Amino acid sequence: MEVSRKTDYALRILSILVKNPDKVISVRDAAQASDVPYSFARVIQHDLVRSHIVSSTRGAQGGMSLAVDPKEITLLDVVEAIQGPILIAGCESAGPDNTPCPRKASCSFNPVWCNAEKILRSYFASVTLSQIVEEGLVPELSGSFRLVRSEKSLRTDKLQKQVADTLGNAHTQTAGQCE
Repeated sequence: MEVSRKTDYALRILSILVKNPDKVISVRDAAQASDVPYSFARVIQHDLVRSHIVSSTRGAQGGMSLAVDPKEITLLDVVEAIQGPILIAGCESAGPDNTPCPRKASCSFNPVWCNAEKILRSYFASVTLSQIVEEGLVPELSGSFRLVRSEKSLRTDKLQKQVADTLGNAHTQTAGQCE
């Protein structure tokens, strides 16, 4: 997953709105203040309005403002509003006609990609715009990871043991069994 330039620009614009909670900021002013090309800022404004993160006011005194308290807007909300769901791998749409990958059920790596997506989604969901922009906080990863055997792995281990027994090779080890 890559954070797109559009998402980066959206976060810059939202930072301006968070810092000016009681003001309606013109798209032009927000674009200038955040160093975003004006035409790109208009597209971003449309996406943020459609996602109900920003409200828009027309007219000479028009512009945009936050539609939601910045304490309620997570980084995940913004990323998914601008670039769609967080995907590490395209397993769900790698098959013909955007169907799931035909190897998904037997793929050893699919659970790894799924867990990585869960971790990233959880990380982005753990922090709000208010925490980042107003409080200067950043979520810290403090947990650790542990490896567990999947059912698929246990079946593979059993098959490898049968092959090793058949070949008389008692020294064959499966990955992850090193101590």
